[in-house]
Amino acid sequence: MPDADADMTAILASNAKPLTSPLDDGRTAAALLVLHLLIWTALPLLVSRNLPLDMVEALAWGREWQWGYYKHPPLSGWLAEMARLGPSNWSLFLLAQLMVTGGMAASWALGRELLGTRLATLGLMATEGVHYFNMSSTEFNANVVMFPLWAGASLCGWRALRSGKLGWWMALGLCCGLGTLGKYVFLLLPACLVLYTWLNPVARQAWRTAGPWAAAAVFLLVIAPHLKWAIDHDWATLHYALGRGHSDELAQQGNWRQEFIHFVLAQALTLLPAWGLLRTLGARHPTQRPAHERWLLFTLGLAPLLLIMLAATLAQAKMLHMWASPFFLCAVPLWLAWRQPTLLDTSRLTRFTWAWSAWMLITVAIFASTALLGPQKKHKLDRTGYPGQEIAAILTAKWHTQTGRPLSIVAGEEFVAGTVAHYSADRPSVFYDADFSESMWLRPEQVEQQGAVFVWPLSRGEVDVADLPPDSRAQVAPLLARYPALQAQPTLLVHSTWLGKPYTVAVAWAVLPPPPSQNFSAR
Repeated sequence: MPDADADMTAILASNAKPLTSPLDDGRTAAALLVLHLLIWTALPLLVSRNLPLDMVEALAWGREWQWGYYKHPPLSGWLAEMARLGPSNWSLFLLAQLMVTGGMAASWALGRELLGTRLATLGLMATEGVHYFNMSSTEFNANVVMFPLWAGASLCGWRALRSGKLGWWMALGLCCGLGTLGKYVFLLLPACLVLYTWLNPVARQAWRTAGPWAAAAVFLLVIAPHLKWAIDHDWATLHYALGRGHSDELAQQGNWRQEFIHFVLAQALTLLPAWGLLRTLGARHPTQRPAHERWLLFTLGLAPLLLIMLAATLAQAKMLHMWASPFFLCAVPLWLAWRQPTLLDTSRLTRFTWAWSAWMLITVAIFASTALLGPQKKHKLDRTGYPGQEIAAILTAKWHTQTGRPLSIVAGEEFVAGTVAHYSADRPSVFYDADFSESMWLRPEQVEQQGAVFVWPLSRGEVDVADLPPDSRAQVAPLLARYPALQAQPTLLVHSTWLGKPYTVAVAWAVLPPPPSQNFSAR
């Protein structure tokens, strides 16, 4: 019996030896990131002909190069403008995935530091289970901008607190400053790190060094111009952010708890596929780490989500599901640093790889089928199927014919106005809803001197042509007190098809001619 026990121990020890695997090579992770970049850049290009709302909105902001906009800080607009290559779409879809893969690369780097290359790469693959980073990531917006900066700040925060090196503290301040210029919700991460360093006795020692103070100085230096803009504009962006929660309305309706439960369930379901992928790796065991490191893992991985839920509870405010999207970029490696698989043998790695491959195919199929078949089901074109280039070309040509001047301003509903502005050869400024509080880059005298095309959406194919108004008199009437020269135009009809099915898109439009108005003739 002793010999048999010894033999069994030897067999188990042999099975427990680390297996050589491509996962041990960092080039595998790089290849996976390139694969992600190619798939999720190409897919929206193949199933879209018009940019989605958030993208045309970011382009309208970026054109103006302001230090802030009424909805968001400036970074998303700036990046969109820098990535714009004429009226083409591909560079904007590529930009979105550069943000995603940049965030996933930083998450992998953090995972490699915590877990080693193999587990870090498995964590990178499992992160594909979070739809925020594939199916929901194709639309470049202020949420997507945060991805590389959130993961970068998590990596820098870990290294700064572990090593105490001034360079990592300054990099942390830079990431947090740029992230805040992307969206205010980013402030949750530095807030959680500050709380951790205050409450944890070991981490509290960092405040006796120059590191945290240097990080704070870099952070303030980065956001200072935006802070000045915000003060000068009565904190317009903050008012908008708070307004999205509709706390008074929710409290009056008594449905705040329902909204809160929806948010929690949405985040749980979002993490479920990633958890399922990790389950294929078999049983896990707690890792042996000092208490202060375990609390740091908790701070980086879960504290921002709990903090936003606490804030919403106190304010009884609504939380939009996508607000939590950056929180989960490092969730998988941080979880694996807490509880690791007991044994990674060949069968489990094979099972994980097959499950990951199946999930990738499922996400591609869901995204493509939704984009392609959505209009058939809803009986109207999606925004990504909108004939924006045709509409922009027609309205720009009509403006040229009627005024003999370049189109400088397009006013009206955010999507149609933004679409015309992006695809028009004149690249006009957008006058959102004819509201200067939403278009703070414009002044009343500019609109009067340069004139504008006003646009309103009537139909994306869901309204019968016979039921459409013949012109825009109904839309123009409320604006005549401000713009007496505003002239209604015949409803613009653009015939389009999607997967062989015809749709008639209708746009109401009007012209505010530049002076002298007596040389203008409506057509």
